[in-house]
Amino acid sequence: MKIRKGSPKGVMMLGYIMGMVHSAVILIFILSTLLLFVFLIVVKKKKSASLEKIRKVYSIIPLGILAYLGGLLIFAGIREVLHGEIQIKQFMIIGLGLTLVACAGVPFYIFFVAGKRAEIKLKNRKKKYPDAPWMWGDKWLETAIVYSGTGRLILVWFVISVVISGFVFVTYMNREIILAKMQGTSRFEVIAFCSITFFILSISLLLVVSYTRGIFKFGKSSLEMSTYPGVIGGEFAGTIRTQMRGIPKDGFTLELDCELTEIVTADGRPVRDPYPVSVWKAKKKIPMGELNMDYRGVSVPVSFSIPADTQESDEWSSDKRIHWMLSAFSSFEGRQYLSQFIVPVFKKRSKS
Repeated sequence: MKIRKGSPKGVMMLGYIMGMVHSAVILIFILSTLLLFVFLIVVKKKKSASLEKIRKVYSIIPLGILAYLGGLLIFAGIREVLHGEIQIKQFMIIGLGLTLVACAGVPFYIFFVAGKRAEIKLKNRKKKYPDAPWMWGDKWLETAIVYSGTGRLILVWFVISVVISGFVFVTYMNREIILAKMQGTSRFEVIAFCSITFFILSISLLLVVSYTRGIFKFGKSSLEMSTYPGVIGGEFAGTIRTQMRGIPKDGFTLELDCELTEIVTADGRPVRDPYPVSVWKAKKKIPMGELNMDYRGVSVPVSFSIPADTQESDEWSSDKRIHWMLSAFSSFEGRQYLSQFIVPVFKKRSKS
């Protein structure tokens, strides 16, 4: 077999070029991310459609490079596995690559795919139902709203997966340092880190058990609205239908809460920590005698008078959100029941 002269040199040159390309990509990613944050801080005070478009287009750069780096890690990990080097290191590299791709893909889908679809759908709904804003979204197209409680369970499982994966990654990448600390006088740092991690996991697992038992015990609940929508200056009424197989002796506690979430202040500055604030709340006790039960479960009557000086539901403004939240609480056979519904409450409109 003849060996071509200069081939090792060509391979070295190709490796050098690929290394330069990868370094350039990483440098562009770092600089573009920093410039994106600077751009957001500088132009956030100025409301402009053109600047908003520039921001969206420019944000594609770090997301694209992040996906590129994730793809490189996935390719490198798979290549080593195919060459027979099957160790936990290779699978961690592949997992890190998938994480980077997800970190790039999820925001891209939310802001550039799902967000655009939502804008088009909202625009079409506004044209179709100009005098019925409760028909603009999907959640209020029908007079029944379903609550299952699985959202909280999914959130807790997500926290558990992040904590476990982070703990495994950190301990594996720093295993030599950890062993050295355990053999020396710095073992307290390792013990403290492990204790905090296990404490978070313990609390999360307890929540998982509690939420899971609640789902199996009570199942899904639904709110059937008899006033559609609730009326400012009028009332909101309906029936909560549960799958509870017995009437709680203490009845139910109902709350109707109008929550305001500010996104920007009056002078146009963004709110750093948008958190809902209750601007109106009503509470009512439904005794055992007012509950109904059939083969489906316990039904709870709902009726609230809404004052005329409150604000109507608003999920589409650029500066604030107004949510009307109906909550139902009870205790049955040692289990805590909770269901929550975001309900439509609007000013009375004349029928066209």
